[in-house]
Amino acid sequence: LESRPQVLLVGQYSTGKTSLIKWITGVDSGFFDIRPQPSTDKFVAVVHGDVEKVINGDAATCLPELPYSGLSKFGSGFLSKFQVLVEPADILKQIIFVDTPGVLSGDKQRISRGYDFKEVAAWLASRCDIILLLFDAHKLDISDEFKEVIEAMRNEGDKCRCVLNKADEIDGENLVKVYGALMWNLGKILVTPEVARMYIGSFWDKDYKCKDLERLLNQDRKDLLQELRDLPRNVCVRRVNEVVARARALKVQLAVGDALRSRLPVIGICGRRRRYERWLCDQLPEIFRDVMKEHRFAPGDLPKEPMFRERLLAFKDFRRFPRWDARQMADLDRLIEVDIPKL
Repeated sequence: LESRPQVLLVGQYSTGKTSLIKWITGVDSGFFDIRPQPSTDKFVAVVHGDVEKVINGDAATCLPELPYSGLSKFGSGFLSKFQVLVEPADILKQIIFVDTPGVLSGDKQRISRGYDFKEVAAWLASRCDIILLLFDAHKLDISDEFKEVIEAMRNEGDKCRCVLNKADEIDGENLVKVYGALMWNLGKILVTPEVARMYIGSFWDKDYKCKDLERLLNQDRKDLLQELRDLPRNVCVRRVNEVVARARALKVQLAVGDALRSRLPVIGICGRRRRYERWLCDQLPEIFRDVMKEHRFAPGDLPKEPMFRERLLAFKDFRRFPRWDARQMADLDRLIEVDIPKL
């Protein structure tokens, strides 16, 4: 709850991710490699410190003051492509920025990475507080890998913001067409009840090439900066909501696990028990209905059936599920109804 909020930047190559971080932080570092062609081949977390330095991936996962210990599960192939850049910028006292390599379109480049880009991006997205999806006003095509990355972050849709960069290079009439086409493409991938907020501008310190929309571009730049400044205050409420959601999800998981365990035969040979467990996986709709009726859960509280069945089939022994403990449930209810409201 007390950790600094993080902003994740994702986009295809040469959409201005690194330039945006440089513009927001005001840091002109030699470690920012900005070129028209793909340049950033590493995940870089930009954090605050008194002296500029770089911490390589293996060391960064061992430092308790950094929230990246979980990245070690992606192996040395990824950690060799992960760095923490320490810079003495004031805004970094409140926010951490995570720059990502440009999303590629060819299978050969993706395979040569040595790690699963989509899985890493999804892990970071689940722990970040805002996700900035960057697009170049001149390159609206969304590559297959970028589409997969956005789909992997679908559960984090409320955190996503879109940035249409380099918009000063086209006139107002064409900008309307570009905006409409981009929102149409995103609407088919990022399925959310509301349209993601779109910031339009050119996020660097250079003068605008087309002055027609200078007022609009300046306003969106101010709005983006304001949202980032408000992030440390607003993120606390969202994190409290996540704690409540996790507590409720835990109650549901315990109830379903207990229901599955109680349906196992008291005595059974290992092979027969395993077949019975697979049969139970096929009876999930009925089990979910019984759990909702017994514990008064809403249908939306239950996990998605296909994904839950897939995970159950990979679980080796349903007898390891804990039994329903009324005292533990009372503790969770007290957490939700008493302790968290005090926050």
